[in-house]
Amino acid sequence: MKTYYECFPCFMKQALRTLKHFTTGDSKHDEMIIRDILHVLGDMDFTMSPPEMTREIFDIVEKYYGKTGDVYFHEKRSSNKYILDMYSELEEFIVKSEDHFDTAMRLAITGNIIDFGANSEFLNEQIHKEIDNALKYQDLDSGLLKGEIDKAKNILYIGDNAGEIVFDKLFIEQLQKEKITYTVRGRHVLNDALMGDAKMVGMTEVVNVISSGSSFPGTVLKDCSKEFVEKFNEADLIIAKGQGNYETLSDVNKNIIFLLRIKCPVVARDIGHKVGGFYAGRKN
Repeated sequence: MKTYYECFPCFMKQALRTLKHFTTGDSKHDEMIIRDILHVLGDMDFTMSPPEMTREIFDIVEKYYGKTGDVYFHEKRSSNKYILDMYSELEEFIVKSEDHFDTAMRLAITGNIIDFGANSEFLNEQIHKEIDNALKYQDLDSGLLKGEIDKAKNILYIGDNAGEIVFDKLFIEQLQKEKITYTVRGRHVLNDALMGDAKMVGMTEVVNVISSGSSFPGTVLKDCSKEFVEKFNEADLIIAKGQGNYETLSDVNKNIIFLLRIKCPVVARDIGHKVGGFYAGRKN
């Protein structure tokens, strides 16, 4: 998916949120960083996906401050712990439901609200309301995904954010785990899940987990590791979580089912759905 002018406010919000982690109070220094970011935005190629532009913004911040490390480390750990503490409650939702697969899928999509890119003001406490909304949401059919999973022999499940990864684990535990490989990002960006998050929540004990090798908040295949690209090409089904993966993979010719909470009008328009909706489907 290409970038649209409506994406620019989100780019700046991400830049300012990231900058807050490093600012020294030197207004001239911060001004130089913002000017560099605005310059890059002004010259950007609109055929680039939004996650590619987000990475460029992070690179500018790192140019001034050096390698920044995982600046969202504590927020990510907090999200993981908060959802892990709910695990028994979430399992009960599935056990008591009439359709275990449908409920687990809805919970997996619910987790996509934990997004510091599109939804930087997210609070852990919101997740309970989101779960209720997802379980009641009418315009969501799990039949397509279930049919594709039943047919597939080799599934690549591309994860998205910390916290959300716990919901993914819950969903994967309802499936044939031996044919699934789960993927995390290769390097820190926003609150995207890394291998450390997969280990923290126990995903590595449930299913094979690999890194994409990428530092983008999405899946930019030209930036991914050889191992990941081989897994991607071998898979007969890709399950891609979140807006970042949708934005970077929606034009790829592959059997991809996207699971996401639609959080912005640009993605809503591209999918042909409404903002705030829960989505499980292919690119239209």
